[in-house]
Amino acid sequence: MKERLIRNSYLNSFNINEEDNGLKGLIVINTKCLIDDKTQRYVYIDNNRLRDELIYYNFYGIKPEYDDILNILLPLILANTNIKKSEDEVVGLIQKYVKYLKKENYLFEYIIGAVIYNALIHNLIDNKNIEYNDLLQGLKEKIIGFSIELEKTNMIKFQMARISAIQTIDNYIDMKIHDYEDGKIIINLLNAIYDIYIEERMENNQGILSIKKSILSILGEEVNLNIDNIDFIESMSHYIVKIRNYMINKKLYNLNSDPRSLIKYNKNDIVLDPILNKINIISKELKDNILYIKIKAKSGEYNFMFKKA
Repeated sequence: MKERLIRNSYLNSFNINEEDNGLKGLIVINTKCLIDDKTQRYVYIDNNRLRDELIYYNFYGIKPEYDDILNILLPLILANTNIKKSEDEVVGLIQKYVKYLKKENYLFEYIIGAVIYNALIHNLIDNKNIEYNDLLQGLKEKIIGFSIELEKTNMIKFQMARISAIQTIDNYIDMKIHDYEDGKIIINLLNAIYDIYIEERMENNQGILSIKKSILSILGEEVNLNIDNIDFIESMSHYIVKIRNYMINKKLYNLNSDPRSLIKYNKNDIVLDPILNKINIISKELKDNILYIKIKAKSGEYNFMFKKA
């Protein structure tokens, strides 16, 4: 039963109308970077793999324009059974994405938001019948007990952000609700929880919608999927469950890959790529000093763009 809810939560995170596929692409990347450590009983991110995945992504992907990107953490959260080890990993991962997506102004909100979201998902997996107030009280206690090592100047800023987050959670316990607002990572996450438990409000932000759908799936809502490349996403949902149970024994990635190596291939070539695995070069076209290469892989189609130097 629990494994089905985990799979559905992962699947439903893709069930959004995100035209540029920015959030979805990053969720897939993070899934591909998971490493299961059976000895220490946790799952972590292969940072070398993540580095090269994001280098590739720079040439084919579009970064989400919105700030509510916490669901990129979902694969790592769902794959871990230990809430504390999971917390350590998501805090590290969100800091990498803050840097990659150039969202440093929101660093401390993202760190606290990652801690809240990790605790939220783990608590719901353990007890999907938990009441709204008990859930928020537990999230508040998690923030109070959270510790992190930072430079002195950043520690002061973090403590201020922590106090603000605790006060905000208290407001939501007292039903003092805020509107959705871009850049308000914690408020928007709490809004998603409020909407699910108390009163649904319409919100078009696809990052928030992805979070809501993942939460609702854990709570037992049936998944009605309308997503591209469904077979691959289905296989990845099974992969999450297997890696959660330490059945993969994934090996660390120890290469240095460059997507520009794709330039040497010709149309209809079938080759093995260290990041995308077996690929087929669908098309290759130079237009306005930009080389467009369309690639078909098991994980979907990728449209690479290489600007001529």
